[in-house]
Amino acid sequence: MGARSLIVGLDGADVSVLEELGPRRLPNLYAHMQNGAWARLESVRPPATLPNWTTFLTGMDPGRHGVFDFTTRDGYGVRFTAGTVRETPTWIARLDALGKRCACVGFPGTWPPEPLEHGIFISGWDAPVAFEADRSFVWPEVLFDRIVQRFGPMDFDVGEFDADAEGWHDGLADLLVSKIERKTALAQWLMDPSSGGASEDSTALPTDSTDWDVFAFYFGESDTVAHHLWAHHDPGSPRHPSGASARSRAGLGKVYEALDRAVGALVQAAGKDVELTLVSDHGSGGSSDKVLYLNRALEQAGLLKFAPTSILPWSRLAKDAALTLLPPRLKERLFRAYGARLPSWLESRARFGAIDFGATVAFSDELNYFPGVWLHLAGRDPLGFVPEEERDALARRVSDALYDLRDPWSREPVVEAVHRREVIFDGDFVERAPDLLLDFRLDHSESPRGYSYNLMPTASAPRGIGAWRRLAESEHLGRKGRSLPGSHRNHGFFAASGPSVDAVGEVDAHIADAAATVLARLGAEIDPVMRGRVLFEVLRDTAGTTEALPAARVAKGGTGGGDGEARVEARLRALGYID
Repeated sequence: MGARSLIVGLDGADVSVLEELGPRRLPNLYAHMQNGAWARLESVRPPATLPNWTTFLTGMDPGRHGVFDFTTRDGYGVRFTAGTVRETPTWIARLDALGKRCACVGFPGTWPPEPLEHGIFISGWDAPVAFEADRSFVWPEVLFDRIVQRFGPMDFDVGEFDADAEGWHDGLADLLVSKIERKTALAQWLMDPSSGGASEDSTALPTDSTDWDVFAFYFGESDTVAHHLWAHHDPGSPRHPSGASARSRAGLGKVYEALDRAVGALVQAAGKDVELTLVSDHGSGGSSDKVLYLNRALEQAGLLKFAPTSILPWSRLAKDAALTLLPPRLKERLFRAYGARLPSWLESRARFGAIDFGATVAFSDELNYFPGVWLHLAGRDPLGFVPEEERDALARRVSDALYDLRDPWSREPVVEAVHRREVIFDGDFVERAPDLLLDFRLDHSESPRGYSYNLMPTASAPRGIGAWRRLAESEHLGRKGRSLPGSHRNHGFFAASGPSVDAVGEVDAHIADAAATVLARLGAEIDPVMRGRVLFEVLRDTAGTTEALPAARVAKGGTGGGDGEARVEARLRALGYID
């Protein structure tokens, strides 16, 4: 019983935290780093959750797999689509087509699950406001009943919209540790077919003693704890609470220690000579207390105009009230009403409702985790009036305005680079990304560690505010749907150990390389359209790559049925995360 290849996803796990905690507190992680290879894993730019995990699970560039965000822009609105717009199968499904026994459990952006012939597929939260999985999250569906019978409801919620409640931060780490322990027990149970994890019908898990060829399992707790407890953990953070309790200050380290124990337990369950891969989609760090309203900055540069209405649309207030005042089950019922169109409509109004598109040449979604700017082009956008032949000139004008942006307190520039999407991405679905992608500098004015600027929606700005403000002390700890004290970084974490890996120490690697290297270690031939390269420098013996992966099935909605969007929206998918 066990697994030939064990993959553990550690969302947001950051090398700086590993180095700070050290081998005494994280003995399992350090053992695999020291006995194999590891990297400060470069993320897909920008380091957002869905494009990065989808790139790992497909090996493809976002321009080829089609997933850039929880939403897809549609005119001057957005649709909550998450992973339902993925245009190519995962390599898990392609290995399944070769007869390999694979399990993929809990990764974001994978709903609905791929129907594997030889294995199991359990979707993750897919977007941050899914409260609890139902049968549609599990393949084969009968496995859902067995999991619930043994472990209880498959819930995702940790009450992040209640983060401003007294004592919430003190109890968060303990809650996350208990979830890690419960997930570890589930993984151990699934990894051993004789433990009862199999069903008895034709779609059941095999009940013989054959090991899993691939067992991939996801933990998201390292991301959650970084978002909420970074300022408690980091005394240099400009958002460090003066009255932080010992429990909240120790919380981040406590969660990482629990994940280290989980890795040790899963490696033991996988058995001798397992090929282990540890991977995170992005890193984590601290947020500053400085807020930038990017659309307001574009307005000041003469590129955008707001409509002569209140800059705080009622839809923003309605959305906030629904997320904070209603209980979880009522939220789901409310947003399933009217054909599940309400969440997308509310988010669209909150994001773009105050813009006068008849007088705007460039605008932003103002996504903190995915900063970008759209050019208002004729022939593409409903009211677009910038001719295609002026596109390059407008891109340069917008870039110049962004490079001129300065932190009003330090007077330092805040934009490090502006990239044309065609330079960053490759493939048939590049048009789903904003025309310009932005890299922001870290703010080092108050600490050498550096903290990220907070990109927030102009629609939520207090009246009379320009492009910048500083958070009030009462806003420092934030909550889901508002600026959080922890943010994403461009480099995550990767480690590989096992019979095929030499103890070579630190290497350079991209998240797509992690996927290619997993396949090479399994002896699978790499699809030439995959973005990543095999990390030959870490492998002892790369001979035996004999089985070609089936060609990608490129099709609209590559992960499932045509009702995917409505079902995503019905669960209030990313509402509150995108602010």
